[in-house]
Amino acid sequence: MISTPIKKQRMLTRFQFRLSALAIGILCATMGPAQAEVVADGRLQVAVSPIPQTGLRGQLQNGQNSFLQGAQVRVLGTNRETSTDREGRFRFDGLTPGVYQLEISYLGYGRHQLSVELSAEQGTLLQVRLQRDDTEVMQVLGSRSGQSRALNMQRASDNIKSVISADVLGRFPDNNVAESVQRLPGASIQRDQGEGRYVNVRGAPVEFANVTLNGMSLPSPDSGTRAIELDTIPADVIATLELTKALTPAMDADAIAGTINIVTQGALDSLERIARYQLAAGKNQLGNGDLYRGGLTLGSRFGSQQQAGVLISASHSTTERVTNNIEHDWIVLPDGRFLVDETVFKDYQLTRTRHGLSARLDWRPAPEHHLYLLHNHSRFKDDEYRDALVISLERFDDDANAVQGEAGRATFEKELRHRTVVNTIDATQFGGHSVFERFNLNYHASWSKATQTYPNRDYLLYRANERPALHYDFSDTDLPSYHLIQDGSVQAVNRFDLLGDDWGFRRYERRFGASEEKEQSYGLDLEVPLNWGQAYSTLSFGLKARLKDKRNDEDRFRNSNASLAPGYADVVRTEQSLPFGGRYHNGAKLERDFVALHGAALEGMDYQQRIEASLVNDYQVSEDIYAVYAMNTLEWEQLTLLYGVRLEHSYTRGEAVRFDSETEEAELQQASRRQQQLFPSVHLRYELDSGLVLRSAFSTGLNRPNFEELVPYLVIEERGVSGGRLSQGNMSVKPAYAYNLDAMAEYYMEPLGLVSAGLFYKHIRQPIFTARSLITEGDFSGFIASQQENGRSGYLLGLELNWQQQLTALPGVGLLANLTLTDSAARLPDSDVKTRLPGTSRTSYNLALSYDRGAFSSQLAYNYRSEFIDSLNTLQPDFSIWWDGRATLDGSVSYRLMPKLTAYVEASNLTNSKAVRFQGDRSRVYEHEQFGRTWLLGVRGQF
Repeated sequence: MISTPIKKQRMLTRFQFRLSALAIGILCATMGPAQAEVVADGRLQVAVSPIPQTGLRGQLQNGQNSFLQGAQVRVLGTNRETSTDREGRFRFDGLTPGVYQLEISYLGYGRHQLSVELSAEQGTLLQVRLQRDDTEVMQVLGSRSGQSRALNMQRASDNIKSVISADVLGRFPDNNVAESVQRLPGASIQRDQGEGRYVNVRGAPVEFANVTLNGMSLPSPDSGTRAIELDTIPADVIATLELTKALTPAMDADAIAGTINIVTQGALDSLERIARYQLAAGKNQLGNGDLYRGGLTLGSRFGSQQQAGVLISASHSTTERVTNNIEHDWIVLPDGRFLVDETVFKDYQLTRTRHGLSARLDWRPAPEHHLYLLHNHSRFKDDEYRDALVISLERFDDDANAVQGEAGRATFEKELRHRTVVNTIDATQFGGHSVFERFNLNYHASWSKATQTYPNRDYLLYRANERPALHYDFSDTDLPSYHLIQDGSVQAVNRFDLLGDDWGFRRYERRFGASEEKEQSYGLDLEVPLNWGQAYSTLSFGLKARLKDKRNDEDRFRNSNASLAPGYADVVRTEQSLPFGGRYHNGAKLERDFVALHGAALEGMDYQQRIEASLVNDYQVSEDIYAVYAMNTLEWEQLTLLYGVRLEHSYTRGEAVRFDSETEEAELQQASRRQQQLFPSVHLRYELDSGLVLRSAFSTGLNRPNFEELVPYLVIEERGVSGGRLSQGNMSVKPAYAYNLDAMAEYYMEPLGLVSAGLFYKHIRQPIFTARSLITEGDFSGFIASQQENGRSGYLLGLELNWQQQLTALPGVGLLANLTLTDSAARLPDSDVKTRLPGTSRTSYNLALSYDRGAFSSQLAYNYRSEFIDSLNTLQPDFSIWWDGRATLDGSVSYRLMPKLTAYVEASNLTNSKAVRFQGDRSRVYEHEQFGRTWLLGVRGQF
């Protein structure tokens, strides 16, 4: 409820504004071509200048010298409307001479009208500055200026998208881009060691989303998937995040779920010099590991007219953490009983280092031309030690079941793995935008490379010589209990150190691997404005070429001979493995530097390369995609219609090695294919004066198979007496193709708020599954084969609700809440069996409450996603791997010590939530992992 004094003040303000707008119109009309500046009641300043080019041009900024991107500028009484770019610029060409009424709308600053006179001899340039006269609202908007820009960009968009800014994301304790994306409606993440890695958009598989940096598609470091590991990219590089959910013909088609665009900042985005920094240190609860974070951004304009700018940003973070993990492998007996035949305790100790470096050069040689050159480098290093205790169970008693029982024989192994993986993503782009009298031109050329290397992937394995009986109890499915039975006596619960020191050498293994993906991209877009009946039309045409190369190379070496191997006493440490707070005692950990200490002895004549394993994992793929599109955007006074079609032609060729284990001969296999597909789309946008925007869209997209599936590889993963397991490529698998329907209603509120609701439906033709089948004939009869295959049609259906607002009834309080409900189903290959798509959580939501008052700021954020399929077992659906639902609670508090210095505290995973995977049923836990809480104390500022 708005109080009477506030209502009166608003009425007075509107009256004053109308008088000011009238004064501006009179002054602009009487001053003609001479430059003039008009100040209207402290809220609006306009500088009017003549320019030699015809038409109307303008630039919009606020009182803090920041450009206002996404503002809507409308020529009242006509069909002409546009939005400001990242430098606050707008322009109208083709207007006949006369006096026009201009309306400028920007969330947080309301609506403004002013009169402008255009002559036939010259054009007019408007320099517009908006301010608020409400000090309290200004205070809130000052800390939310980026989100104000993001909401205005979202409102002005012709298609359906969600946008969030860095100043909102900066309030969350997010380590990387994946964790930042989860704050958007419709997005949820998959984690590794507690940190976000992959993003599911609208409940679709991770491969259904495309990731771009400033519109440039990013390559994937991982050899096994097209999905981008977004934990590689630090969150500090973000200026805004855009999640496009309905593609236009101008966008790459390989995004059934949507496109995640990471937008970085440029020096021309601000009139002032940019100089900011942050330094922070903290602790991880498990292992008491250290956490460090730092960042520096410098940017400045230069040139006689400040027409060029350079911005450089660097960030670095290091975290040392411990993870507790327990995994189980389940089997089903002929009588239907489910039993655990293997349990593995994994005690992780790891150091993760992440750094980013970005640079951007912008240059405006003339007002109609803008050139840019940017480069972004991201590097992620995960250095990990894993002490594992492996328990293999057999000879179960007749009463053994999924809850409790006894295995008459248990085999124990201790393994130390030292694995270092390094992911890098480098992306360089040159491009520009030029405006000519009758058309506009956009052009770009980009080069990107992603690599994943394993400088260390070393294994040392010992096996206990004793084979005791073991009693198990899964009454607590997440943390089961075990009793050793030695010499007929039941030993203490969960005390595996009682096995003693009688262990023998089993295996020493080293692996070295590297994968690389490169992409060159060249594009040209032409825009032709014209009138089409009562509508203002923009015809767009474009060409694009994307040239991709992907390769993977792996080498494996092993020594299983004990003749020169060190004894167990020579490789153990005094430190004990006591995961889950000491609930389990797994005995001594193994020596960390085992390669340096014992490599010379272990890498003698018995240390041999595994030829087959080293060759069959290698492959090379080239994929060339050529695209053309045509698109038309029609604008009436309140209605916008965008429609068009995109044509993509792809040519793929790949090669891999097949190895004959009997003759020990390797043969290079090659394959290729061509495909051509059309992608039509239609988008409608209707905006009411009340702030309500209605949208609907029909769009299409596809999901291409992973690169390794496009080569004729064959890998024997396990070989037994009566069969085994293998995986192989399938060059005939087709891309999944989707028809998408969207409807969205958005209501934008002053001073800064949005309530929206949307429905979406995706009909997916030929969805891709990793299918398992039993081979019944030939050389591999009895083997379980795994390869990607096309299923029958499927669907994805969902509802999105979103509410974010600064609550005027509670000064300083802000709310961010979004909810996504999804359902999916698809038929498996060669089957009538239906399944939910991997990655579909039926429910996911964010709740964040913030409070800003004076120098104090705080936020509490809750994120939840329900269970979803991680990997399908098409041969035995009861053994499909699911992630259980998980909720996290994060918080942050900051205090401005002085105008340009702020201290802050961040806390992650406050509820100490756990991650659980299960096989088919929640009672059959596949993996249980705990990470602990994280605290961070830091400062950020400007200079």
